[in-house]
Amino acid sequence: MKKTVLYILFLTAFALAKGGDVCTVDSVAWVSEHDAFDEVQMETAKGATCDAWKPLADKLVRYYENSGFIAARLQGTLNETDGKHVLTLKLDRGFAWVWAPAENLDSSGTKPEVFRRLTGISAGEPVSLTDLERSEQKLARIGYFEKTAPVRLFRDPARNRIVPAYSMRKANFSTAEGILTYSSEEDVWEGQVDINLFNIAGTARDLQLEGFTGEDSRHLEGYYKEPWVFGSAWNVVLRGRFDEETLVADVQEPDSGAGEYIERLIVGEAGVTRDIGFDFTVGVFFGISEDDKYSSFEMSYVSLDRFVLPRRGWRLNAAATWKMDRPDSLDNFLSAAASAVAYYPLYGNFISRFSGMAGGIFPTDAALRRTDLFALGGPENFKGLHYRSLRSRAYGLSEFAVLWQDGYDLSVEIFYLPGLYRRMAPGHGWAREQDYGVGFTQYRGNWSVNLYYALRNGENYLDGIIGFGLKTLF
Repeated sequence: MKKTVLYILFLTAFALAKGGDVCTVDSVAWVSEHDAFDEVQMETAKGATCDAWKPLADKLVRYYENSGFIAARLQGTLNETDGKHVLTLKLDRGFAWVWAPAENLDSSGTKPEVFRRLTGISAGEPVSLTDLERSEQKLARIGYFEKTAPVRLFRDPARNRIVPAYSMRKANFSTAEGILTYSSEEDVWEGQVDINLFNIAGTARDLQLEGFTGEDSRHLEGYYKEPWVFGSAWNVVLRGRFDEETLVADVQEPDSGAGEYIERLIVGEAGVTRDIGFDFTVGVFFGISEDDKYSSFEMSYVSLDRFVLPRRGWRLNAAATWKMDRPDSLDNFLSAAASAVAYYPLYGNFISRFSGMAGGIFPTDAALRRTDLFALGGPENFKGLHYRSLRSRAYGLSEFAVLWQDGYDLSVEIFYLPGLYRRMAPGHGWAREQDYGVGFTQYRGNWSVNLYYALRNGENYLDGIIGFGLKTLF
């Protein structure tokens, strides 16, 4: 409403600046059935220029289009009487319509009832053209399908119901990917394997596995989602992770036999998540390890325009985890982290990407083990560091990247990434980190190749980390 009012004021000021006789609306008259809400929405037209009522009318029509009256029309005519300009309005809302169950006109490979839930359109709710647009965007974003034609609307001949008919074909969306990185400065090879099974057997079930091995550490993580348990809007999610690191002891451990020892962590988690609207997801999790209990609250927002090589939109993630020792002790602490990424088109095939993330553990004087700290390094944060090579109780970073994208087939980027992190003992205070480099992604059918080269500030140009990834879709 504020934007519309400002637009009207701008038109009025522009007309006054031009000088001469200015046509303004002196009064508003209605010649059709309406209510007080309609009068309030059009009241601002009084005293404005004779063309300023049109954006107000469009806004009122959109309101009714999103409230079930998809054939709503508002007509206006200006009449001059005794030197006064009278705006006469005629509102025709038409019949009210509700949604019928959604249908898919293409071969989605997904069960009909599952597809209907994925659209976010609820049968029996008032028809909303804005919700229909957001539903299409959501289906394109999750990646299960590829759109073959725009969504169409069909009228139920027997009832005031509208059938949204999508054209969504099954996409090769599940992935298997291997990533290999090499640091010429330290002569270290590291490898990572990711397997992601999405929409298993057309049921919206997801299974993800990630494994990593390096010179001194190993990491394994798993995720499984069971959607819409007992017909509700809630999903049950099971997660687990395993971390193992070989560390050098400051004082030789009694059972180590040398100046090294191994620290392991195994955590299992169970929780529930649900979608709120078309863009938000919230979740609550409870976890347990050998020595600790965890409870987490997580939230995400996604408005990207597509799953592969997005060109515009946002992704936000936030999580807060409360960790409790067993038995209860004074070393309980809160771990909070958030991240955001935004894509904006620049010109033609050039896209900009802005990213940022931060995390902290509170209270700052809590007694922590190494596995309690944030694991940093790798393609997801500090790209100039080895994968999960850095541990810290607090960090913050930002990234700016310029990408050149050729449709869904090719992406080339340059990036700059400055950040801070809290040093581990025996170090203290904050340390700066600045990474920069280039990346390349090439898609060929169901295969893609990814390369990136990342440097830390002050390093020799030949001493960076090169990463090579090979991915297949199925």
